[in-house]
Formats: sequence, structure tokens, C-alpha cells
Amino acid sequence: MMRRALVAAMALVAATLGLAATPWAWATASAATSATTATASNTPPLVIVGAPGLAWSDLERDDLPALTALVEQGASGSLTVRAVRSRSCAIDGWLTLSAGRRAGDLPGPCREPLPPVGGLVPYWSDYLAAAAADSYDARPGLLAEAVAASGACLQSSGAGAAIGAADPDGSVGSTYSDTVPTSVECPVVLVDGGALPVTQPERADAVARLDALVAQVVGAAPGADVVVAGLGDGDSSVRPRAVVASGPSFGEGLLTSGSTRQPGAIQLQDLTATALERVGVEDAPISGRAVSVVSGASSAGQRVDGLVGFETRAATLRSVSPQVTAWLAVGFALWAALGAWSWWRRGASRELPRALVVGGVAVAAVPISTFAANLVPWWQMPAPAAVFVAILVAVTALVAAVALGAERRHPLGALRTLALFTVVVLAGDVLLGSRLQLGSVFGQNPTVGGRFYGFGNTSFALYGLAALVLVAWVARARWRSRQVAVGLGLGLLVVLLAIEGLPSLGADFGGPPGLLLGGLVVIAGVAGVRLTLRRSVVAVVAAGLLVGAISWLDWRRPQASRTHLGEFVDTVISGEAGSVLGRKLAQNLTNLGSPPLLAISIATVVLVVVAWRVGWRPVDAGVPVLRGAVVLALVGFAVNDSGLVIPAFIAVVLAPTLVAAGAASDGRGGSQNAGSAEPGVPR
Repeated sequence: MMRRALVAAMALVAATLGLAATPWAWATASAATSATTATASNTPPLVIVGAPGLAWSDLERDDLPALTALVEQGASGSLTVRAVRSRSCAIDGWLTLSAGRRAGDLPGPCREPLPPVGGLVPYWSDYLAAAAADSYDARPGLLAEAVAASGACLQSSGAGAAIGAADPDGSVGSTYSDTVPTSVECPVVLVDGGALPVTQPERADAVARLDALVAQVVGAAPGADVVVAGLGDGDSSVRPRAVVASGPSFGEGLLTSGSTRQPGAIQLQDLTATALERVGVEDAPISGRAVSVVSGASSAGQRVDGLVGFETRAATLRSVSPQVTAWLAVGFALWAALGAWSWWRRGASRELPRALVVGGVAVAAVPISTFAANLVPWWQMPAPAAVFVAILVAVTALVAAVALGAERRHPLGALRTLALFTVVVLAGDVLLGSRLQLGSVFGQNPTVGGRFYGFGNTSFALYGLAALVLVAWVARARWRSRQVAVGLGLGLLVVLLAIEGLPSLGADFGGPPGLLLGGLVVIAGVAGVRLTLRRSVVAVVAAGLLVGAISWLDWRRPQASRTHLGEFVDTVISGEAGSVLGRKLAQNLTNLGSPPLLAISIATVVLVVVAWRVGWRPVDAGVPVLRGAVVLALVGFAVNDSGLVIPAFIAVVLAPTLVAAGAASDGRGGSQNAGSAEPGVPR
């Protein structure tokens, strides 16, 4: 009976997610098509003024009338300018705008854009060589080529703009000028506003000159849409850049795009898509999506304050994240070393010292607490880095205290408490728009721009483990019968899988296979079903089909509405999957050498080896979770580009909480076999 239920469960998971995704795919496809049709008829000229280094903190002044008018009358946002390296030079920004994908100059110090010579952009061959060497399939000159193919022209002014407006051969044509144009001749115009210097008062003077230039542009292009954007970091500190758009197409509000799905956040490549949309090109091979506006009741001042805060949050976490990661690795490695030493000296039959148990649970509580800490707007306070650390310590202490209290009542109480808290925080965040994960220590980094919504690799590791714990908990509970309990566990797995994998929610390509396989291992362990080779193969095939189906449904939507799931299918069809997989493999290999992750992994191996040698085994109620977590970690490692991230963070949470539960032979839960019902749960 239980074997048939398990086989049926696999079909139930796939069918349920497929049925859930199908109406979503068709509905969003229809909506996206309607939106595209509605905007196609209104095409005022688009003028993009690029000022590498421009940040929202530069605009908190009262002597910038032209820029202030754009902010008050238009839409604002934070711009991710990451190109091929952590710092985007001015040339990198203009090349990315030109290619619609991440592109940059040759490695080395930033070079200044040079004016065209004889109608050709200097060093263009270097830019093409750099693009060919990188793995982003960028084609500098695509913007100009696509605009020309549409029958329109592309006007440019200034050395940087010439790079953005050059064709694939590096030619800028007759529409280029060294000075700000006095009239708009083309539907798309690029203007170089100059990179901002780092030091004061030179920076303030440069912003004032930019304001005067914007005033000239607005005067020369009445009725046009004007976008002012910090196209790159230049020599300024790495952080999200300022972007403001005003004109007939941009009312008051926050800028967004299909590539970020976040109000107030867009990517540099989205400006390329916006420019191409202006001339009717919608199927170019670029990674950006056209910019749109999310209207709201906030004032211009409130929008600027929020964007300055987001800028501060991203910049602070960029500096704090490596330290938090390092201290987490040190804390876990120290806990594992002391635990292994204690077992070796005292034997597995003796409980670890209470202080070591408390310390381990506190370490396990740190990762999810970094997300919960963003519930408090620490970035609006003085000394934001210090305030964030203080809030993180307080949240970690609170979560650990609650978990330890639960552990006193049940061996797996600490693990289950952390799991429940993790699912509430991360699933709730995904359902509400991923605002906690965007700009967090272990979440999406807006200066990197890998993704802006759904689950990242670290958050998936935490969520996936928590999902397995909750599924095992429900499936072991005392319900009317074991079949009912297992059925409820399967139902919960379906729900958690849907949150993880659907493009409109978690949008995680590499997560569902590991979570599905790990979940089935947990269910099989609780139900007492032996996993034969045949059943394992069927489960693996089902996991692959599940991911393929979700990705295919996402690909069926219009290009502007796809997530990275559908984009991957498109790269397979277009023959570009090799470069994408190569880039992910390279990233995976790079992450293998991360010192914090290596420290966590080595400490885990040492702890496991010592536990095995001295005869320590987890409580029986934790065995299915442990087996499922191993599958989750291995599959996550194999199909994602995060190296040791997923296995390491699973270990950080699981090892201390399993050890806190005690050993199978210490009488704290070892009398129950893996398939028995959970005591203490109401019928």
C-alpha cells in the first residue's frame, strides 16, 4: 500500500505543478502581449544621458534644477551596472548598453573613452576581443545594427556615447557629434554626460555640469523621453547607480523591468531593450527587458529617500557580507572541532557539553537571521554597518533561544523550529516579492545583478533543508493512519515545490530536482519503503521532466515576460547553451576554492568521520531528514553553479541541530523506528 502511494506521489507532484503552472503561463502570456500592443503606438524620441558613477546620494542637493525636475515629474530607480568584472568602468557601461549583454574593455585599469577618429571608435578591436574572450555572448554594436535594420537612426554625442552607438565595425556614422545636439534627428539619442570624479569638490562640480547638460538636452528635445543614468561605476565605489526617466512614456513612480521584477530596480541592459523597443525591435538577442513604471502614492522626496537607503543597504552589505561569511565559517569550524574532540575523548554515549550545544544552535540560526534582520530598516540609521551587526546578533540570539527551548521539549525541536522559521521567512518573502533577499548577506546582491527575485543558491539551501524537515515532521505525525500522514507530507512537499520552482514565485532552475528527490527520500524513509535502483531512476527522470516542463512553460511566454528558466530553454534552441553552461561550470569551480566554504566543508567531513568512528548516530526521527539532506546537497551541488554553497549551508544548519537532538542510543528519541508515528502531535 505504502509503495503504491509513493509511486502515485511522484505523479501527483509533477501533475500538480504542471496544472498550477499551465494557467499561469497562458495568463501571463496574454497579459504580456496586451501590454506590448498597448505601448507600440506611442513612440516619442528616447534620449539617454550616461554619467558613470552617478549615485542617488549625489542628487540630494537643492541646486540641480534640471535633474530635480526630472525626478519630480518622472520615474526613478536603482541601476545595476555590473558588466564582466566587479567594477564597471565607463567603457564597460557603454559597451554593455551597445551589446545588450554584459560586456567590457580588456582586463586592467579603467581607460577613458576616446573620441572617434575618422568616424571610428578607438580600440574597437580590443572591445571585440574582450567580448569574444568573455562568456556572455555579447556583440558590441548590436544596438546600432538593430536600430539600422529597423530603418531608423541612432544619434550620439560625446566619446562614451560613440562607443554605445557604434556599429559592429566600430563606425559611428554621420549622426555623431562632439557636442550636445541642438535638435533630435533620430528616435534614439545617446549623450555622454561624463564620468564623475571621486574626490570633492570636483565631484560636486561635475554633478552641477551634468545638470546643465541635462537642461540643454531637455531644451533641444521637447516632447522626448529623457533618461539620465549612471552607466557604470567609473572610479567611484561599487554600488547601485542612479537612473531617472521623464517624458511622455514615464510618469511619476518607480522604474522596473521584466528582468528584475522589482519596483525601483533595473539593469543596464534594460536600457538597451528600451531603446530597441522604441524602434519596434522586440526579439533582439539581449538579456535586458524594456523599462516600465510602477506608479504609487509616494512623493519624489520619498522615492529619493528610499533609493538612497537602498544604495546604502547594498553598499553596506557588500562590505559586511564577506566578514559575516568568514565569522560564520570560523564559528562552525570551531564548533565542529570541539564537538569532534569531545566525542573522541568522552565517547559517543556522553552528551556534548551544554555550552557546545547552545553555541552550535546559535551558529545554525545565523544564516536565516541575516534575512530576518532586513525586516528592520537599519540602512536608514547612522552607522548602518554597526547597526546591522547589532540587529543580526539580537535576531540570532532570539531565534536560537526559541529553538533551544523547543529542543528541551523534543529532540528535534531546535531543527524543527529553525525549519519553520526559515520557511515562514523565505517562502513569505518570495510570495511578497523577494524584498528581504534583495540586498542581504546571503541573498541577491544588487551590485552583482545575478538575479533579483526568487531563490538564490544560499536561500535555496536553507529553504530546501527546512522543507525536508517539515515534510518529515508532518509525515510522521499521529493522524488517522500512516497513509493519511504520508499523504499530508506529500501534499506539503507539492506546495513547497511549487513555491520553489514556479517562475512566478521561486523561479529556481536548479532547486526542484534536489528538493523533489530529497523529499521522496524523506517520504520513503518515513513510510518504510526501500528505495531500489529502479525507483531511484524513476525519481531522477521525474525530477528532470518536472524542471523541463516548468522551463518549457516559461519559454512559451513572450520574451519580455520570461524568467531565466525560459531563457535557458531559448539558449538551448539558439545553440548558446554551451557558453552558458561553461560560464556556470567556471563559477562552480571558482566557488570550490572559497576559503569559508572549504572550512565549513572540511569541518563537516571531520565531524562525520569522528562521529562514525566513535559510533555516534542521530536519533531515528532525524535519519530520514539526514538522508534526504544528503541527496539535496549532492543534487544541488551537481546542477547549480554555486560550488560548495548548497552543501556547506545545509551542513551549517543540519549538523548542530542534529547533534543537539542527541544520539540514537541516549534514550531521547532512539526508541522510535523511522516509520513510527510522531508522539505528542494531536490527532
